[in-house]
Amino acid sequence: MSTEAGRSPAPVEELRDSSWQSELGRPLLIAIQMTSLVAGPLAVVIAVSGDPRLRYIGGLAFFAALAAVYSRQWLSMPSQRATRKTAYKLAELLVLILVLRVATWALTGDWPTTETLRGWLLDPLTFLDGFYLAAILLTALAWQRAGIVAELFYQLALTPGELRWVEEQSVGSWWRASRSADRVQISRRELVDGYITQWLIGGVFLILCAGVTRVRIDQGAGLRLLDTGVPDQVVVAAIMYFLTGLLLISQARLAQMRALWYFDGVQAPPSLPARWNRLSLVIVVGIGLAESLLPLASTWQLGAIVNIIVTVIVQIAIGIVSLLIALFSLVLLLFGKPPEELPQLPTTVQPAAPPPPPVPTAELPPWLGGAVVWLVVILVLIFALRFFIGPEGLAVTKSRLRALGQRIVALFARWWAGARAAAASLSIVVPRRRAADEEKDGKLRLPWRFLRLNALSPRDRVRYFYLSTVRRAAEQGTVRQPSQTPAEFLQDLESTWPEAEGDATALTEAFLAARYDRIEISPDDAQKTKTVWERVKRALKQRQAASDEDATDTD
Repeated sequence: MSTEAGRSPAPVEELRDSSWQSELGRPLLIAIQMTSLVAGPLAVVIAVSGDPRLRYIGGLAFFAALAAVYSRQWLSMPSQRATRKTAYKLAELLVLILVLRVATWALTGDWPTTETLRGWLLDPLTFLDGFYLAAILLTALAWQRAGIVAELFYQLALTPGELRWVEEQSVGSWWRASRSADRVQISRRELVDGYITQWLIGGVFLILCAGVTRVRIDQGAGLRLLDTGVPDQVVVAAIMYFLTGLLLISQARLAQMRALWYFDGVQAPPSLPARWNRLSLVIVVGIGLAESLLPLASTWQLGAIVNIIVTVIVQIAIGIVSLLIALFSLVLLLFGKPPEELPQLPTTVQPAAPPPPPVPTAELPPWLGGAVVWLVVILVLIFALRFFIGPEGLAVTKSRLRALGQRIVALFARWWAGARAAAASLSIVVPRRRAADEEKDGKLRLPWRFLRLNALSPRDRVRYFYLSTVRRAAEQGTVRQPSQTPAEFLQDLESTWPEAEGDATALTEAFLAARYDRIEISPDDAQKTKTVWERVKRALKQRQAASDEDATDTD
């Protein structure tokens, strides 16, 4: 894998992931995958203990995995090369354990009291309870696995040494052969294959946990399998685990192929990464939709297989132990000598010696041991926090605050520019579409004044009589709301024009029959409706004329 002499390598900008993918998309995928992995043993712990508060551990594991990804991203910076060591990871784990203690108190509402603090001082082990221990184990699992996957993607990226090596090879210098031998080969294929293996092992572990959730202990029959069904959250977690794993494998393959193209001098299209990710997302979503059509939560066969395997292993172990005991007993019977009887000596009762006088000792206070333990814990936490607040860690300086502010402003500027572009496009598209709709409606809308009633069918004439009345009523201030039915609008007409109450009722009933009933309407029925419509129209005109005269007298 070497570039040909004289061929310019691809621009470095084309080899980088987008900021959206590296800072938001991939961390969320890793956090969701590790939370789904933790959901399996979490369901087992809930099934065994029956404590519903343990469900909160899933959210804690999600945030812990997200923190692990961003922590590895921060450690991958060249400026943090001195911080990138095991001591920092241990300090991060200790801080995570401390934060988990506060989070468990907040979630359960069981804040420590004065008596609780006194109990911790006398017996430091009471600081640990079952809920807290389960949260530590499962959250630490998500944190550790998320950190490993995040480091994998940083190892798949091109290193500065590889970029410099390819640039030197493209020049064709005279010391190309010696530098080629010194170049360290990074086997990205092995890294991707290793992640796929870990992903499959995690999937098998999650499925086994789903099968174990069906195991129940019956006091009458002992340990047996019941047809209880797998919990819904475990089924969803398994689906999300495999789908996010497929997306991450696709991104890892893209990073591997991108490095190979760079070494071989292949100019890939700039839009290839975006198209790759888009097609991967479409394929994975299609797989998820296909999985939604399959019968879920049906792992009875898996549970039966687990039961058979456990039973066979236990029976084999019992048989081996029984055989060893039988062989040992047989050897003792064949080759063993009977024990010689010792002569019985005369027993003389000697008086017991008086007890020695008690030696006065200085008694230590009962709280001293606990105080020493907590002093050691506080010192360890202080040394752990120095990685985050010291000069080598996340020291709060003006330059770092300024850089953080600039990144936040730039991020909001990009979002605002995208929102303005979308608003500008909408301001152009929406009026055009509205104008086209109005033009189309204008072509289909019939004029009110110059309409030939004889050209309409009897049913359409009845509808016209009612709709024209509604239009005239709106011109005089009685507007029919879009949510009103004709029967509800009739009440407004009767309250506004009581002199046309009977005609308005007849016109409304005729419209409802023409609009919703399937009866045949004859021309005579339409003519009768026209007579009612003319009386209503005449009443509306008289009322409008009366209102105009009142307005003139007032002026």
